[in-house]
Order: sequence, then structure tokens, then C-alpha cells
Amino acid sequence: MTRQNTKAVINRMGPWQLALLLLMLATFTFYSLPTFFGEQPALGLHGDQPLTTQEQQLLQRAAVEPRQQVTVPGHQVLVFDTAAQQQQARRLLLQSGRDERQMTIEFHANAPAWLTRLGAAPIKLGLDLRGGSQLLIGVDTDFMIETQTRNLMERLRDDLRNQRLFGTQVSRAGAGLVSMTLPATETPGPWLELLRNYTSGQPAAWQLQRDGNRFLLTLTQEERNQLINNGVTQNLSILKKRIQELGITEASVQRQGQKGIRIELPGVHNPKQAKEVIGATASLAFHLVGDATGYVLTDREGRAVNLVRKPVLSGDHIVDARAGSDDMGKPQVSITLDRAGGARMSSFSRDHIGQPMATVFTEYQSENGGPLRASQAVINVATIQSALGNQFRITGLESVDEARELALLLRAGALTAPLQILEERSIGPTLGQQNIEAGFTALAFGMAGMMLFMLLWYRRFGWVAITALIANLLMQVGMLAVLPGAVLTLPGIAGLVLTVGMAVDTHVLIFERIRDRLREGGSLANAIDFGYRSAFSTIFDANITTLISAVVLYGIGSGPLQGFAITLILGLISSMITGIWGTRALINPLWGRTTAKAVRI
Repeated sequence: MTRQNTKAVINRMGPWQLALLLLMLATFTFYSLPTFFGEQPALGLHGDQPLTTQEQQLLQRAAVEPRQQVTVPGHQVLVFDTAAQQQQARRLLLQSGRDERQMTIEFHANAPAWLTRLGAAPIKLGLDLRGGSQLLIGVDTDFMIETQTRNLMERLRDDLRNQRLFGTQVSRAGAGLVSMTLPATETPGPWLELLRNYTSGQPAAWQLQRDGNRFLLTLTQEERNQLINNGVTQNLSILKKRIQELGITEASVQRQGQKGIRIELPGVHNPKQAKEVIGATASLAFHLVGDATGYVLTDREGRAVNLVRKPVLSGDHIVDARAGSDDMGKPQVSITLDRAGGARMSSFSRDHIGQPMATVFTEYQSENGGPLRASQAVINVATIQSALGNQFRITGLESVDEARELALLLRAGALTAPLQILEERSIGPTLGQQNIEAGFTALAFGMAGMMLFMLLWYRRFGWVAITALIANLLMQVGMLAVLPGAVLTLPGIAGLVLTVGMAVDTHVLIFERIRDRLREGGSLANAIDFGYRSAFSTIFDANITTLISAVVLYGIGSGPLQGFAITLILGLISSMITGIWGTRALINPLWGRTTAKAVRI
């Protein structure tokens, strides 16, 4: 029997590993290129009116003629050499009579057109580096108190009807005040018993006062404060969600005072655009049709539709909305309700088969910067054919774009109260170009110092480390450019510098383990295998703990903190890939089979 000696193959990577590594490096390098080409200040002219001859002459006389004019779908872009020329051109065009709402501050990529056509774009910069819009919004808290007042009146009327207490007059006596007058011949006992349901509880929401056969329910100050706080907090949450739906992850949405909300939107330089972002919230409600005591709305064709005042179901129960097309190719929105909403819709539709039900669309809109008020319209009226569940479809929409917009708005939620734009302004970068240059200069000097150290200390392996550091930077920039909604802030640049510095630790740990094995008398091939295997657990543990901290920071932070966390997360991932996987792909074919022992690295 012949004994065969088997020897494990070391320092070899499979073809699929190399192919995947090369694919990642090539992909992220490609998407990082537009960032290194940079951007130029520009003005966007929207609408059907491009730059006129008179406007061109005006800019030419002021020596701010655009260096390039680019026509893209929907608007024309005027590219300038400097931000000062951009701002001066904007002022001149405004003075010449061009509508401010149709002109936006933009930045035009210097990258070749073929890169843009393939979907590559520069990294977006945050408010501190690029500027944007700032809005101070006041929440109409009187609206919430009026809503609470109307709700109480409706509940009172329903309870009086159910308990057969007829002849009672229920009316509004003011904001947070409801008057109930009994028939003169009745004793108030049954009415007092009913009113205890509204004035009980700790703390009580309503206080009761009596004047003969007239009762006055007053909303308590504690309940008013609670309504205001809940309304502002909920609107704050909805606005954050709305902005995130639009992909602006670096926006700052914060409460200011008791009734105010401050919003900062990086890259959105036109206040009109900003108002569209925060104001275009909407909801649906479903009403039974045909009640003469209800109220009237018009449908898309201008026809009056008589609706039961109390909705069957409100949009608060919508948990998801998706745009699509029906079997005839017409646009529709598929609605998913929560458990309570699905049960209510199922019960109601089962009891009202054969009756028409209307879908009412409510949208908050602003005119000339005024309050955002609700406008309502009936989208469609459909006969209930069978019991509905927690999923159904809304039809009657005019276009696919309208269906998409409606689905987006419904996912973002409806405002609990109208908003008032108290202050709006387009702000320039607070840190600006000098800080961008300072941040990247620090990155360049840091990388140069690290490369010099690695080259002097590790010689041949130092060149491998230098190559890995460059690949690491390209991967980080590429991932940041590809990540939807991600923008780079000054803390983000700090995170970029930090992770590039941390990447050196990976190389140092591996190379020092290789040196240790060489000192023990092992061959270079054996030392390389030992160095990577023994250092991996240390590198992995150190990076995973930092990664957990970065994920927590991103989850609980906002604005610039999230920007720092994003670059830290991406940097840890890229440093692991290039530091372990990438360097070994270079070292294995060069020195992975070397059996010499007296080797210096």
C-alpha cells in the first residue's frame, strides 16, 4: 500500500473571488470618477422660456456670460466659472423680470457626457458645504382644537340619538367650547349621566358648566397643551418621513419653540421647491354616498357628490400604497390597510353591498406662501360589489405620474394640521469651498504621509499597501456616490479621513504577523499564509465593534451625524475588502510561492 503525502495549497484565491473583487473595484471606481472631475456653478431655467437674446446681452455686458449652455429635459442649464458669477447672473435675470420660481441654483458635472449617460454622478454635498433652503414653519394648532371640538359635537349627537334624548340643541360656542341646550320641560338627569362619559378621567379632557338647562363643555388647558404637543410632534415625524421618501437624507427637521418646525434642505436653493417638498402631503378617506344630511364635494368632472359626513375609514389606517396599472392598462394605486382598518372596511363593506362609496382625496396646498390649506375632491365613486379586506385598489386617476405621486404622498402620511410658512430663505454654504478644499487637502496629506511610511517601513509590501489605500479611497467615494440620497458633509469628510487612516492598521497588523513568522524561521510563503490567517480575527473584531457603533450612531443621529456615520460604515467595509482581500490578491501571485526564509519586508 502506497502512502501519499498531501500538502495543503496555500496563498491561492479562487477565480470567482478574483472576479468578484475586480468587479467591485471596477464598478465603484467608475462611479467615483465624476466626483474627481468636479462640478461647476450653474443656473437652471425651468419652463418653456430659454435664455433670451436680451438676457444674453445683459449678462455679456456685466461680464458674467455663461461658459456653457446645456439643454436637458424640462429646463436649460447655464454653467459659470465661479459661484460669484452664478449669483450675479441670478440677480441680473431677476431684475430683468424672470420669475424666481422658474430659476434654480444648480451645479453642473464636469465629467464627460458618456459617464452621465451611464448613470454616474458626483457625490452630493450637504447644506454646510453646498447651501440650500431653510424654512421656519408654524403649525396651525387652532385647527386641531377645532377638529377636537367638531369631533365632540358629532359624538354628542350620536349618543343623544342612540339614547333617544330628542330635542337637544348641540352647537359650537367657540374654539374648544361646545354648548348643549335641553328642552325646557325635561329634567337634566339622563343628560348629566351621558355627559359624565366626557368629563370623567384623570386628567379630564373636558370641563362641565351648567346654567339651567344649558350645559357648556370646555376643553381643559392641559388637554389643549397635549393636543398642541402631539400635533407638532406628529407633523414633525411626517415631514421627516416625507423628506426621506424624496431621498433627501441629510435634511435637518427640528422643532423650534412650542409650535414651530425648522427645516434645512441641502441642495434645494429655490424656496418654492422647498415648499413643494414639505407641503405636498395628502390623504384618502372613504365616504358612503347619498346622505342628504351630509356634505357635497365635486368629482373630477365637476359633478356634485353628496357624501355622508362621517368617513367610513380615514387615511390614518393606510400602511402602504403602490402605483400600478389595472388589466386595461389604466393607472391605479394599490392600498394596504393595517389590521384595525382592514377589519373596519371588511365589516362596513359586507353590510353595504350594492351601495356606492366615494374615495375622497385631500391635499394640502399653499398659495403665494400662505397657509397650507386642505383642498378636497372625489377621485372616484364605486359600487361595493363584495366585502373588502385590508387590500384593495383605487382607480379613476388621470395618469401614471399622478398614481405614483399619490402613492408616494400616502406612504409619507397626512399632516395633522395645516402649516404656515413663517420664514423662507435660500442660504449659501456655511462652510463653503474653502472648507471643502481644506478637508480634501487634509485627506491628501494624510494619505501621502501614510504611503511614505508604508513604503519606507515595509518596502516591497509597502507598494501593495499603497495600491490598497488608493483602491480603498476609490471604493469609498464610489459607494457614497451610488448610495441613494447620501450627501457629503464636513463631518462626512472627517469620517472619510478617519477610515482611510484606520485602513493602515489592517496592513500593519498583517505585515507584522508576517515578520514575526519570518523571524521564527518560516518561509515567506508560509509567513504570508500565517500572517493573514492570524491577523484576520483581530482585524474583524476591531472593525465589527466600530461598525456596530457607527450603525447605532446612524440610527439615533440626524443630519451631519448621519453623514459621519455613513462614511464611517462605508470606510470600514471598503477597508476590510481592500486590506484583506485586495492585498492578498496582489501578494499571492508575487510572493505566495516563495520558499526563501531570509527575506526582509
